[in-house]
Amino acid sequence: MKTSGMTDVLPLTKKQKVACNIVMGCMLVIAGVILVLAGCGVINASVKRIAAPTVLFGIGSAILFSAMIAKNSLSMWIAGIVLTCAVPSLLAAVSAAGYGVTFPIYIAAPGIGCVFAIWFSEVKFAHIKTILFFGVLAAIFSLASTGVCGWGLTSGILAAFIGVCVIAYAVGSYVKRDEEDA
Repeated sequence: MKTSGMTDVLPLTKKQKVACNIVMGCMLVIAGVILVLAGCGVINASVKRIAAPTVLFGIGSAILFSAMIAKNSLSMWIAGIVLTCAVPSLLAAVSAAGYGVTFPIYIAAPGIGCVFAIWFSEVKFAHIKTILFFGVLAAIFSLASTGVCGWGLTSGILAAFIGVCVIAYAVGSYVKRDEEDA
């Protein structure tokens, strides 16, 4: 069975499916217990503030476990994105840094997902390009979110970067088309 024409996905055995389901259930039980303990005051945290990161970490960890068992690059990518999105939620819940400072992590999420997926993927260069693209985008946005420079300068850098990407894509497409015609 193929996924997106690139990677062979081996079907899981019955034992592997049971193990993945048990891990998923355990992660959700752990997340639920953490939220109940916070709701009862045993953990000194607001349930409202820790609900999103707790659930995201639980689901992301369970997806990561099953992706590693199945050696599935798409599931690894999804796990990477879910776990990455849990980080700014956790930082907003436990630190003074709010979403206004941590939002570039969300922008980097597809690239970080590719870091997870690259291990089981046959097509590495596409992942590397995606990692670089979203990493640079997140770095540009972090200039403004951290206060290094204002939005005016950040917008100019962003426009220049996107322009370079468009030119690189156009040249790459032309060269590829030229090679196919030869």
